Amino acid sequence: MNREQHQGRGFDLFCLALALALLAALIALSAWLWQGRQQPLLLAPAIGELSDCLEMAAPAQPLEAACTGEHGSAAARIESTLQAVGPRRSADGRFELGYTLLVPLLNLFEPRAGGWVVDAQAVRRITNTVQGVDRPVVLYLFSTHFSEHAPIEPALAQDPANMAHTPQGPLPVDRYMSWPLYPWSIARTDNAITQRREQAIGALTQALCALPSEVRQRIAGVNLLGEVHHLYPDFEAGMGHGLPYVLTDYSPTSRAGFRAWLRQHFRGDIAALNAQLGSGFASFDQIEPPARDIRHERLDHFWQHIDDAAAGTLAISGWAHDAALPKGATPWVRVYLDGQPVGRVPAHFVRQDVGQARPEFGTDKVGWRYDLRFADQPPGVHRIDVVLEGEGGRLRHLGTRHIAVMGRDQATPAPMPLRQPLPPMAPPGPQLQFWIDAPLDGRAVFYNPLVPLWHAFRNQQVVDYLAHFDRLLDDSCLAGVPHRTQQIYPAEKAGWDGTRFASEQSLLPFRDVRLGINLYGEATYDDSFFDWLARSRQPVYSVTEFHPLRAMGADELRRVLLRHRAHGAQSLSFFLHLPPAGGTRTEPLANPFALDPANPLHGSDALYRAVQQIMQGRAAARD
Repeated sequence: MNREQHQGRGFDLFCLALALALLAALIALSAWLWQGRQQPLLLAPAIGELSDCLEMAAPAQPLEAACTGEHGSAAARIESTLQAVGPRRSADGRFELGYTLLVPLLNLFEPRAGGWVVDAQAVRRITNTVQGVDRPVVLYLFSTHFSEHAPIEPALAQDPANMAHTPQGPLPVDRYMSWPLYPWSIARTDNAITQRREQAIGALTQALCALPSEVRQRIAGVNLLGEVHHLYPDFEAGMGHGLPYVLTDYSPTSRAGFRAWLRQHFRGDIAALNAQLGSGFASFDQIEPPARDIRHERLDHFWQHIDDAAAGTLAISGWAHDAALPKGATPWVRVYLDGQPVGRVPAHFVRQDVGQARPEFGTDKVGWRYDLRFADQPPGVHRIDVVLEGEGGRLRHLGTRHIAVMGRDQATPAPMPLRQPLPPMAPPGPQLQFWIDAPLDGRAVFYNPLVPLWHAFRNQQVVDYLAHFDRLLDDSCLAGVPHRTQQIYPAEKAGWDGTRFASEQSLLPFRDVRLGINLYGEATYDDSFFDWLARSRQPVYSVTEFHPLRAMGADELRRVLLRHRAHGAQSLSFFLHLPPAGGTRTEPLANPFALDPANPLHGSDALYRAVQQIMQGRAAARD
């Protein structure tokens, strides 16, 4: 064998070994994923009404003995609540019943003469609870804008450095479902709100790490803070399109951070930024985040413009109900731009407003939305036609809207001709009920290419804030426990404007943080979430809040839970109330989403009974 043949054979053997190694890795990965899907799905309800027993709220009545003393904990309350639901493991072995222990971090602080200190007794009761409940636990380190009536909250809110900023200054304290809402800043980590969160987590992890290792092994996951995202005025009702577009964060720290981010993104080359924007900035120091609406405010230059469409996308949305379709069938909406088809979307989003106003529909899954990319369209008045598909492919015309795609010079736009004739279509007819919410006819839209960069930076701020606390836990004995987000899912809501939240990037992998996501309505049970999950390519996740917002029987709910398990769900949490004393609840529920046999809101009583039947083996097993 000559030298060349020997080298060729060696190369072939190397390639074969590499191929076998890759095959082995793929087999190992597939086996790991398969094994993960054979594990029971952990149902980990977050049990309410524990704060007084955990020394984090004043008791309304004398505490039971189990809550008090050196060994006091909420273990007895938790265990009795879970035993009412069912056994620790379902009869078929598919589901395990644990719990989520919600720890409001700011409630751990109490005032002392020298300032605020962590309540050691409250920390002790938390660790006693983990030790006293022999079940898997998800530790929810809760500290978001939602108030828990912690005494320290009003004190922290006095410092502007702790608050999110609009262009006009710090956001005031808001209200959500009649509760205070504190718009804490996530634009920096050197402020007091962050330091207090760090202090509380440090005290808690120190106490947990002192527990025996077999107790610590019960901790199945740690949820980081909760819904971390940017805020805006009128949080409860201001998340939609067509409302005044006011964002955060415009604090001095955030403005400087945006310039630093741009400098890094463009590798210090201001010419590269100018080439992308078509701008003429002399340096990065001249750049400010877009903060004015050209339609209502005077601009010094075009790059200051921002509104809900300035990133180059316009939401087209509405609702439709076709009584001619078979029950349960989904209407489909087509969108045409200048005669050409550009989008086809299902009318399957939950619209509670429609369901309440039109109960005769028998469903609130009527919402639809299509995001039209107009940034590449030439300036001019463009025609949008919205059409519904009927039985047999018959098209019915719902309406026409016109949008004026404006140039930076704001010259009067000319009407654009149709690029092709619209297909034949009929009027809606009496069996079709519908509404087009957006856009308003004649709306002017302006594309500012600086706005997508501003949104990307704000998304990165959310990720960076969560990563800060992930690193904090990595320095404790909880480093090896899965760390998860507990994030909202705004992109899949028909009427929500996700740019206000800037949370999309935090739903994708970063560091070793796993996906934890709050699902509402149809996202809990239909294809919309699973399609998004497939696109995000995340093999495992947790449903950190599960709110179907409608009643389900045990068989249907079991199929939904098994579908999540098959897609990689490791745990699934929902709110659960303590059983009322004497079996009768005399006071209104603090949480309208909680599963409770006495809570008819959102089908919560039926869902509670369905979970009971699943855990007690009374749901049909046809899989």
